[in-house]
Amino acid sequence: MTIIRKEGRTFEKISSLYDKARINYPAQLIKDIIAYSGIRQNGKILDVGCGTGQATLLFAQRGYDITGLDVGQEMVDIAKKKCSSFPKVKFKVGTFEDAEFSDSSLDVITSGMAWHWINPKSREEKAYKILRSGGTLALFWSHQRKGESNFVKDVGKVLDKYGGIDRGPAGSKVRQISDTLYKKLRDDQSFTSVEMREYDEDFEFSKERYLDLVISYGWVQVLPEEKRSNLIEDLQKLCKKHKEPLIVPYKYVLVLAKKVKVVF
Repeated sequence: MTIIRKEGRTFEKISSLYDKARINYPAQLIKDIIAYSGIRQNGKILDVGCGTGQATLLFAQRGYDITGLDVGQEMVDIAKKKCSSFPKVKFKVGTFEDAEFSDSSLDVITSGMAWHWINPKSREEKAYKILRSGGTLALFWSHQRKGESNFVKDVGKVLDKYGGIDRGPAGSKVRQISDTLYKKLRDDQSFTSVEMREYDEDFEFSKERYLDLVISYGWVQVLPEEKRSNLIEDLQKLCKKHKEPLIVPYKYVLVLAKKVKVVF
């Protein structure tokens, strides 16, 4: 499956929209990462592709020392404001590939909806290098459960027209990404105890917020302006046929792995 990485660089242009439209992560998912990793209260976390701080904030609220990393300065600025009352939270602007961290310095690396934007030739190798012995890599994504909602099925047909089959929040590309990473980590001798966990949660959307969500996706941002306008117009017509609030069923997928313990 091809990942077009330039799509991942579009979010900086729409930081406020991104922050307003994107959904949060389930509390149980965060609790499971903490329990699986066994991280101590003074442990160190790196949140890769932190965006506007959705996941960063959830760990900060639990008192952890966490660094959020993102390529977008405006994204990081929003995340900083969210986490301003937590002194143990820091942020860096840059790519995971170029960011410098000491070897074996991190207890947990998290990445929500972002790991697929990183160079696949080096990302797991770098994670292994900067994680402590037995440290945790926690990767998570969300997608909409199309089969359980007529609205999401109809949205999927519109998005297929403009972005290709199974693109966007109503598609299954995200599931393909998580399944591929799960299999890759199981085959990677540097990691062990690889698990996949799933969570279901339903969200209520206004029509405006759902449109904003679709617009905030990278592939929509790189569409030619006329094509993007036509997509929005088609979705607006579709939304008129449905009542608010729009009930949208979501599936979250969490992939967990531990760095193989180094024995001296």
